Amino acid sequence: MHPPRLRLPRFARLRPLIVLAAACLAVTALVALPARAATVRYEAENATISQGVVESNHAGFSGTGFVNSDNASGPYTEWTVNAPVAGTATLAIRYANGTTGARTADVSVNGTVVSAGRSFAATGAWTTWATSTLTTTLNAGDNTIRLTAANSGGNPNLDYLEVTVADAPATEYQAEAATLSQAAVATNHTGYTGSGFVDYVNTTGGYIEWTVNVADSGSHTLTIRYANGTSTNRPMSIDVNGTAITRDFPATANWDTWADAQITATLNAGVNTVRATATTANGGPNVDRLSVSGPGGPDGQAPTVPVSVRVTGTSASSISLAWTDSTDNVAVTGYRVYEGTAVVTTTPTAGATIGGLAAGSTHTYTVTAFDAAGNESGHSTAVSGTTGGGGGTGPTADQLLAKVTSCNQISNGKYKTDSDVSSATVAVCQKTGAVFWKGDMDIDCDGVRTSQCNEDTDCCFQADTFCHTSGDSPLNAAQLAYMVVPSSSSIWDYRTKGIGCGTVVAIVYNGQVEYAVMGDTGPSGIIGEASYRTAADLGINPDPSNGGTDSGVTYIVFTGSDTKVQTIENHSQAVTLGRTLAQRFLDQN
Repeated sequence: MHPPRLRLPRFARLRPLIVLAAACLAVTALVALPARAATVRYEAENATISQGVVESNHAGFSGTGFVNSDNASGPYTEWTVNAPVAGTATLAIRYANGTTGARTADVSVNGTVVSAGRSFAATGAWTTWATSTLTTTLNAGDNTIRLTAANSGGNPNLDYLEVTVADAPATEYQAEAATLSQAAVATNHTGYTGSGFVDYVNTTGGYIEWTVNVADSGSHTLTIRYANGTSTNRPMSIDVNGTAITRDFPATANWDTWADAQITATLNAGVNTVRATATTANGGPNVDRLSVSGPGGPDGQAPTVPVSVRVTGTSASSISLAWTDSTDNVAVTGYRVYEGTAVVTTTPTAGATIGGLAAGSTHTYTVTAFDAAGNESGHSTAVSGTTGGGGGTGPTADQLLAKVTSCNQISNGKYKTDSDVSSATVAVCQKTGAVFWKGDMDIDCDGVRTSQCNEDTDCCFQADTFCHTSGDSPLNAAQLAYMVVPSSSSIWDYRTKGIGCGTVVAIVYNGQVEYAVMGDTGPSGIIGEASYRTAADLGINPDPSNGGTDSGVTYIVFTGSDTKVQTIENHSQAVTLGRTLAQRFLDQN
């Protein structure tokens, strides 16, 4: 039996604590993690607004409000965003549309429309928020991103724009994009590159930590560009993969004068950590960037082309794809799914769900793989899928949710959603042919070690799952959609309903249905958890350190005869059986 795990609340899994947790582990092998990327949120209420107003009369927004545009074609919201280097960026637009139909808008970047007539589907209520994501190219420095209403209904309500830009590819790593402790990004002195520099707090122990990716192992030169406007040396300890050396950073003429300090260090092929830590009470100097050079140069080799791209599921508004993992000389960072020449989604794992599609529509996709250096593979063989228009695709999310509006509670009490919350609020309810509950989703990353799920990415990682594959191996959370049930207790014993390894569950979130299986058990007093793959398929942040969602998830676990797949690791079986069981559930209720 998989032992109950201590599940930390999501806010306790932020990166600074992950760094501390990793420091406590005796890790000697380098794990090839995806390259770190910087995500910056730009609130809509702080943007340039034409024919619209800032309001706060609907709940769920971030910041101080949201933008409500006039009901007309032409109103726009325009953000100015900064990219430290030119390259590909992911734009995530959070919106609400409480009408019954989609609202369309043109998304332009620096005056050029990059997504014409983009559909922002109805979210069910003005207090229900969704995210529309697209990929584009930004210039180094300031860029303008404008969302212009393309129909008479105007734009949806806009909460914020999040922009994710990868670290500089090649050899340059800006300090402001690194992990900081007792240090902050500043712009009050001239001469820096990128979008700013890092100013250490005047104390011992503050640090900047970069993730550095190189193609070849061996001796490399690390060059730190810095300024020290005092008359006193500010030495730092430069730690490379656990090996530290001390380097002086003597005074420069003033804080606007920059100099280079060089260190020779041995780097591994792949991912390395470089940390610059202040060793005196004065703190470190101001740091602009880290440059890395070596005999191998930057990584110039692209990953292999993804193969075996296939449709694994469809709904009335979505198509799910999967493919075989690509390989790379260093490490594959992620995958891009294209429809024609447009990127429709980006994912770190070998699978994706494209949502917001029209019922009965056919779409053709190709997939590429990319690495931390920005190298992108060729396109895969194209695959086509058709969204459901009724029949053969299973019930819709709305149809399922309509059957679980009231609760016939069968649990002896209620569950907490996280260990830190003060009260238990989630009951297990019974319907004919299923039990269900409504709550949050935390990320389960246990089982097979992958680049997404391991001791470094998940503070609570365990190399096992309660359920095993047909070959008696732990499940792969990064690849298989599964959910976690609470361990049996006086609150509820899932086994009394015949639920066990391979039982099919329909997980409903944001208008989507994900068919998964029971794959693991969790703490006996907490409910609401699913695998990395499940979250990614539903458009939920799957990062075990800071991902998940606090609400809006419905778990419908089918009960009765013939509710388990034959091969637990075969997701297609879960989809096929799930559609049948979901229809039976509708018919019985």
